[in-house]
Amino acid sequence: MEKLEYLKKNSSDISVVESSDLSEDVKKTFPQYWVDLLSASDPGSRNAIVFKEWSKFSYQFQSTLDYLRTNLVDVELIFNKKKYALLYSVKNKAGGLVFYEGKNPNEKDIPPQIQEVWKKIPETFTDFYDQLHNGWVYFASQANGVLPIEDVIILGDLDWGILDDIDVESLPFKLENCIGFFNNGMGDYASIDLNSTDKKQGFIWWHTKPPKLGIEIWPVIDEWTKIGIEK
Repeated sequence: MEKLEYLKKNSSDISVVESSDLSEDVKKTFPQYWVDLLSASDPGSRNAIVFKEWSKFSYQFQSTLDYLRTNLVDVELIFNKKKYALLYSVKNKAGGLVFYEGKNPNEKDIPPQIQEVWKKIPETFTDFYDQLHNGWVYFASQANGVLPIEDVIILGDLDWGILDDIDVESLPFKLENCIGFFNNGMGDYASIDLNSTDKKQGFIWWHTKPPKLGIEIWPVIDEWTKIGIEK
């Protein structure tokens, strides 16, 4: 099955865009590395530009970046749901292709409830959203990666059946102060407590069992991302 045909099964209005089809006004909305990438003539050159940019986030994505260096096939510009994004074509463990979408960090529509707490979010997250991508997710599910800022959740805003089975009062945080940034596609979130003094710490909010507390958040996100690509 051709790539575009597969992609259209998940988003009917998607198209792959050539740099020559873009106006200068549109290019001005892109990060500089996108502009550089679009001027590159071959996949190897485009990938090198991507790796250089991702390497600035090696703390967040050490394992993912190592995997991409070996298995990234190409990066292309797409127009999807009236927004431009980068489409990553990556080999999975079986040798097939999987597709990830990285949205434009310069075109975020931050929800009001997230705007209110933006300054409390650790810079390891805000820098990612401001400089690399507004989310980087498996294309078909729009999950298994750091969610676009429009899709992150405040845990206290949702109804969780698991709350009937755990001692909520014993949790070291209030759900209304917690944000889920990574969705594994099955209803579970890698999350942080905005009131925590340790900005590296987080927890996994499972929807069927008690949360896993006291984890370093980025290594978990990194490993879950890599595992998602490999499958």
